Amino acid sequence: MATGVKRVYTDFKGVDFLQELSLVNITRSPDALNVWKNYEDTQGACIETRPGYRKLAQIGTIIYGIFIYDIATAIIHSGNKLFEWNNFPNVPEEDNIKEIYSDMNTEKSYYNRIGDKLYINDGKTYLVYYEHNCKKVTDDEPFIPTTTISRIAGNIGGGETLQDVNTLTSKRTNSFCGDGENKVFYLDATEIDSELVTAIVNDVEMTEDTDFTVDRVAGKVTFNEIPSEPNLSGQDNVFITFSKTIEGYADRINKCTQALLFDNRLFFTGNPDYPNAVFHAELNNPQYISDLNYYEDGASDSKITGMTVGSNILWVFKNLDQNNANVFYHEPTLDENTGKVYPSKQGNVSVGCYAGSINFQDDIVYLSRYGLEGISTENIDSRQVVAHRSTLVDVKMTSENGYENACMVLWKGYLCILVDGRIYLADNRQKYANLNSFEYEWFYWDISNCNPNILKEYDDKLYIGTKDGSIFIVDGTNDNGEAILSYWTTPMDNFGYDNQLKTTNKRGGISKIKMIQNGRVKIARRTDKSTEYKYTTEKSANGFNFNNMDFANFSFVTTNKAYMIYKIKEKKINELSLKFYSDEKDKPFGIYSATIEAFIGGYIKK
Repeated sequence: MATGVKRVYTDFKGVDFLQELSLVNITRSPDALNVWKNYEDTQGACIETRPGYRKLAQIGTIIYGIFIYDIATAIIHSGNKLFEWNNFPNVPEEDNIKEIYSDMNTEKSYYNRIGDKLYINDGKTYLVYYEHNCKKVTDDEPFIPTTTISRIAGNIGGGETLQDVNTLTSKRTNSFCGDGENKVFYLDATEIDSELVTAIVNDVEMTEDTDFTVDRVAGKVTFNEIPSEPNLSGQDNVFITFSKTIEGYADRINKCTQALLFDNRLFFTGNPDYPNAVFHAELNNPQYISDLNYYEDGASDSKITGMTVGSNILWVFKNLDQNNANVFYHEPTLDENTGKVYPSKQGNVSVGCYAGSINFQDDIVYLSRYGLEGISTENIDSRQVVAHRSTLVDVKMTSENGYENACMVLWKGYLCILVDGRIYLADNRQKYANLNSFEYEWFYWDISNCNPNILKEYDDKLYIGTKDGSIFIVDGTNDNGEAILSYWTTPMDNFGYDNQLKTTNKRGGISKIKMIQNGRVKIARRTDKSTEYKYTTEKSANGFNFNNMDFANFSFVTTNKAYMIYKIKEKKINELSLKFYSDEKDKPFGIYSATIEAFIGGYIKK
């Protein structure tokens, strides 16, 4: 009598694009598309059709950036313009879209909100948005430092350094202690700018050419009347504010392509003129960036490609350079003389960053040429070890066009990596051991029909900015009116008998399926004798809900699970694969498990 064997496919994990079809673990799929685990609904017990997307707006041309400023306002970077969308996320009328800036760089932009102000970096200009307007930070009255104090009237030099020059403004202030004898005061800079110089003497405002004259070449101010001594001995009573432009200072930040908040300071990098530099602002003051507040991480010919915060550490990643270090980190440290500093420390990871980095729920990860890498370490002072995280999708993801421009966002516990219209989803709740670390399970979506350029997550919702200026929200059961093709295939399964033929039991097939509003699941099968899947059967998977009910697909089943029976009769086969799928508009599917039986026959002869 032939031996019977029952195969149960359950506890589904994710895709495995690496292995040969027959070698994939039965909990994974060698070919799955547009499915995921909806943990908010079934706690990950089943795989199901992904949500669709619907169009919210058409704004300009290519979308380079989206920032949701508040519950009803979104800032959109489209082409070389910046727009304010004031009824977000509702479909806008013409008067809901306002152009607020028209000289943006045509590259992806970074956004950091601090208080009521939104700071924007696009690699061309450092911008600030507030009160419905956008302007250059350099035009927004940035902080004017007092660079020197306690200077003595009539003396060249002297005094004490108080604050560093602000790279965002040419203005600075010097303070002096009047002696009641000298009317000449020397500034701490020569060849100053032509802008008017201002002064305050004993709390009285003075005007250039009325109360004093300026020798700009010498950096000398001469008052008409000699300033008196201060009321309090030794206290500065003369304050002179002037401008001294230093070429290239403002562009240190203007040309930065990345910015993020760390330790209540904004940090900047990505300036092509300073490829290994990290700049930072003063505490809680994004409009004051000292000309000394920068660090150089490694060799200047190896550029920084990623910057991420994790565990009170600023991680800096550089592109692959076999001759230099590729990972650096900065920890806040107190210095007796200068206060809080962030010295550069070299890591010991040799795999370079190719396309950005991110903190994935306390896992510091980045994209190398080989896929997603993670930094593993017991503590920051111990040796860091790079650990691969994406073996299951590397063969497909790293070969996508435009992989170097991948966009990464976190959404619903997934790391979503957008590459050339496809999204690779790493599942933080599904991990498996690999060597001395762990890797993620993955899902794979295709949203190329909407021509996406960026992803944006906000308030647990995912938005898509496209290359034609459209903005979509991930929601619903169709792709902006089109059907979502979704499927899950089991591996080419030999039932554990690689060298013997099998015949399926026609009465042994059953699946537990998820009841979804208007849901419908189809099944097909393929054997080693064919290259195409053959339709087998289908079933309504519709629960009892009158909202948007399709009565042609109606079912009175009210539980969350139901069963689907399928009859598959295949004779003298070696391998079998099942395919569960949906190819109709607004008819998603979900599956918990699948069972099939087979009888083991004679040996394979050829």
